[in-house]
Formats: sequence, C-alpha cells, structure tokens
Amino acid sequence: MEKRTEGAWIIHHTKKIQDVTQASDFEDIELAGKCGLFLSSLAASNEESTLSSEKVSAIAKASNIKKVELSSIKETLKAAQLIDTSANGEVSVLGITTSNILTHTSDIFNNTTKDNFQKAALELANYSSDIPLKGDILKEYISDTYNLGEKENSRLFKQAEDIRLIDYEEFDSEKIYFNGNLFKQDSIEKTAKVLSSLSSTDSARVRELDSLLNKNGCVALEQAQTILGSVLLSKLQSIAMYDFNEVSNNTHTKVFITKPSSFSKFGNPFEDDALDLAKAFISSLMYGMQVSSINRGRIQDYSMLINTVNKLLRGSSVGPCTAIGQDYQVLELNRVIQLEQYSNNMYYMRLLKFDIGQLALSVLKNGDVAEQATLETNLNSSSVSNYSGPEKNRIKLRRKKDTSNNSNVGELLRTMRK
Repeated sequence: MEKRTEGAWIIHHTKKIQDVTQASDFEDIELAGKCGLFLSSLAASNEESTLSSEKVSAIAKASNIKKVELSSIKETLKAAQLIDTSANGEVSVLGITTSNILTHTSDIFNNTTKDNFQKAALELANYSSDIPLKGDILKEYISDTYNLGEKENSRLFKQAEDIRLIDYEEFDSEKIYFNGNLFKQDSIEKTAKVLSSLSSTDSARVRELDSLLNKNGCVALEQAQTILGSVLLSKLQSIAMYDFNEVSNNTHTKVFITKPSSFSKFGNPFEDDALDLAKAFISSLMYGMQVSSINRGRIQDYSMLINTVNKLLRGSSVGPCTAIGQDYQVLELNRVIQLEQYSNNMYYMRLLKFDIGQLALSVLKNGDVAEQATLETNLNSSSVSNYSGPEKNRIKLRRKKDTSNNSNVGELLRTMRK
C-alpha cells in the first residue's frame, strides 16, 4: 500500500475510532491518525505558521483531541520534526499540503508499530474498496497476508464490524464486505450495474438525479428526495452511491448531495480529500450563497463564487463583510481560511490551504455548479458552525436503518460483484 493511501486509511479509521468508547487494539492507528488530523488543522499549505497556546487548544478541541492526549500528540509530531513548541505553549509548523500530511501520518504509524493486527485492519478496508467481497475471500486474504491465526483473524473482523472500520450486508447466508469508497472509481460501470437491478421506474429516477448531478455538481437533499423518494435515496446512500454533505449551525441544518466520483477527475478522490476539507469548502460556499442575505455581503451567484475562490487562490484577502465572520466557521476551525477582523462584525478572509482551494475550484468549475441548481430555502440564518462528511452520514443512516430493507441493499451489492 502506498504511503498516501495508508495515511488516508489511518485518518478514516481514526474518525471511526473516535466515535466509540474503547478501541485499545488500534491505539497506534488512533495516535497516528490524531497526529495527522491535528497537524492538518495546524498547518497552512504555503507558509510557516506560529499559533498561540489558546489557538492550539481550540484546534485540539475541534479535532476531538482530549486534553490528556494533546501532550503525547505534540511530542510525537515534534519528534518527527513536523512542529516545534515553545515554553509558553506556542506551536510552529512549516507549510504542509494534504498529500504530505497523509505521508507523514503513514510514517508516524509505521515508526510506532510493528503490529500486523493493526496493519491488517487498514488492508481489509483497502482491499474491499473496489468491489464488495465475500467474507470467506476477504478473511482468507487477510489471514494469509498478515499471518493471523483463526482466532486473531475472527477478533479483527468482529472489532472492525463493531467500530465500522468496514461495512457488510448479510445475504445468501454469508457476509458481503464493502466500504464507502465503492463509487469513487469506475463509477459509470458500477452505476450501470445498480440500474440493472432496479425497476424501470426507479432506474429512470436515478438517471434523472444523475443527470442533474452531472450538470450541476450538487443538489440539495430536498430536491433529491423529490426525484427518488426517501426510501430509494436511503438505499443508495447506504451503499455510498451518493455523498451526503451536512453543514449546520445551532438552529439549522442543510444537506447537499454530490457524487463520490466528482473528485476522481482530478486525482485519487480518497487521498486528495481524505480529510473532507474540499467537500467542506464547497458545501460552506454553497450554503452561504443560498442562505445569506445580500446586505450581509454574501456570494450572490455562481460567477461571483468562482471569482471569489480565484481571488483567494491569488493570495488576496476577500471582504470585508459580515457574512465572512459567520458563514465559514468550519473552514476557520480547520485552518482552511484565516479571518481578520475589520470592524465590529465585519471580517476579511484569506486562504491558508491552497491545495484544498485548488481542488474545490476544479470541482466547482468542471462540475458546473450553476446557481439555478440550488433549491430555494426559508432558512433565516447562515452561520455554519459544523460540517459532517459523507462517510459519517452514511454510517449514521446504516445504524438506524430498518432491517427489513437489508435484502434490498444486499441485492444492490450483489450486482456490484458481477
């Protein structure tokens, strides 16, 4: 497995581990993953950064890093010569791109552990990311590759299932394993197989939504539900055919649907946006464009959206306006952008992660995210304080889904293996 790919899986697994109370068998994955997440939020891509103790603590909290963990994570990053610390708690870090963060995450993991059990946990997800695999095939491959005995292999799969490091459906008296990467590559062929398993009516509905997504880049959840209906849309989300990007504040939530393959035109979609930062960037921009009022200084249309991102990529500041201080809090917490106060509630913003901005711009321009594609909304506030990525939303759906639909989801997966 290449370092970037391994680093992406470490980040993926760490996000899942953070949602459970205990995962002691994966401590080296968790340490490396949290180092990667923390490093990403500290670093700009094109410049050295020095952050105060207060900012470092805020970033750690936003990265779901506990106070008792922070010291060991900083020491690990310092030992890897990725950050420097001062007596007053300041942290300095050189400019690091997302690609390099994944490589460093992989290096930290491999310098920390020789544990085949944890390495196998990464490979079982990677190996099943192209097509769904029968349980006996995947288990035999993992056991042989990592020299795991029967009991150890069974324990690995049980824990991986419980933590959702890998997903499965049970039909034909056996488990079929897969994960949320299925439609990030070779999506046309896989979509065709799914369509062949649906009724003619449902197939026509999926084609209608796919056509809209191909033309406009993303659509609001309500529009997708109108086209497909909630039941069919949930099934397709369950197998990761669509990405659900959720942006929210204390009172409102807005979900935008995109295709996982949208990023595949520009590289490896799993690696290039492993931290979901480009998706968060796009979703926050679209949220602000749809919901903000003009007198707050919102982005008014698609043309202005592209011009704004281009200006940020030139290194210029955008603003000042009130909307900047409210619409992009998620991006500020993840150090994609930096806000600078002008007066009262008015702010400028400038880009810190140029690689993320460039990827987002490529998707926006090539996906043709036209302004007419968005739904009218009655939301009165547009302060975006939270972003929930596609994989987290997919797993949340699968945890609460009606088990009576399992056979239907299994039938969709069956077509993927043909």
